[in-house]
Amino acid sequence: MNLCSLRLISACTLSVIPAIVFANNEPASPAENVIQLQHSAHVCNDEQETQRLAANDHLREMAKALVEFKATKYCFILQPSHLVQLLEHRGNYIKFSLDNKVLYTFTEHLVSPQ
Repeated sequence: MNLCSLRLISACTLSVIPAIVFANNEPASPAENVIQLQHSAHVCNDEQETQRLAANDHLREMAKALVEFKATKYCFILQPSHLVQLLEHRGNYIKFSLDNKVLYTFTEHLVSPQ
């Protein structure tokens, strides 16, 4: 290799370094917002129903007992345990994505609560 080739390679290498540094400083990707649900998690497909149940522990326990027997229009039991993408944490419940569906569950059904 001659001196001109070495300078060209050096210049190319130096131009790539800022791109690598910038890529390492980007915000976390959605794949990093993965959480695990417990086995037999109580899951709902309607946010208003989820909010109603999240506000009352006793009502939530009764609703879970019902859906353990038979799924309802808004809620069901999710088996087995799943890794899901966390979309939002909203106090007593979370919004998550599973198989391109937006669903909701309660914080007590997380393996590692957020």
